[in-house]
Amino acid sequence: PFKLGRPFGAPDAPDFQRRVLLTALKLLERTDGPILEDFPDQPPKSAESEGWACPVDFTQIKAPDEASALKAEIALLHPWYDEAGRKTGRRLDGLTKLAPETLADFLLAFRDNAEAASPLAGVPSLRAVKLAADDLKHFYYQSALARPGAIRDVQLADWFFGDTRMGDLFLQIRARYSASDNEALQRLATLQLVPGHQGHRKPKG
Repeated sequence: PFKLGRPFGAPDAPDFQRRVLLTALKLLERTDGPILEDFPDQPPKSAESEGWACPVDFTQIKAPDEASALKAEIALLHPWYDEAGRKTGRRLDGLTKLAPETLADFLLAFRDNAEAASPLAGVPSLRAVKLAADDLKHFYYQSALARPGAIRDVQLADWFFGDTRMGDLFLQIRARYSASDNEALQRLATLQLVPGHQGHRKPKG
């Protein structure tokens, strides 16, 4: 359930990392494979997560509908996303090259209709959902990282899936299609949108 590049969880936490390793090795004793299991505990908090706060106040958003609320949320993050680009000195364009507002509209449409038209020419709808989700998460995460202060990867995911409307939209899509009879749709919903360490969350919307 940990971020790519941190297979044993939090840095500078040898006891936790040892438990992760021993748990993984115990899976080799199983005979009921194939096996896909998440480690049950979250990494311990560390000093690197201190000092960070969400760059914007989402409670100020007053919108007549969900689409408008999502676009208001994105608008509040845009200055921080631009700041991230200035800090790194490089462009932060995503995979789709589409505006986050356009991607948000597509995910909303897909939540309500799995056959929603892909906004990407020649790209199937399910693949477009994955690309759109990756780009939106990239936009939110880069915006958050522009804020002064250190933040751990799991804390960043906690913020996205716990405090933002966009993260909640991901949870709504997972909840709607996780039991789908369509195997590809079910796999997308359960494995590709929400990381394992956020699997306990339920949608608010």
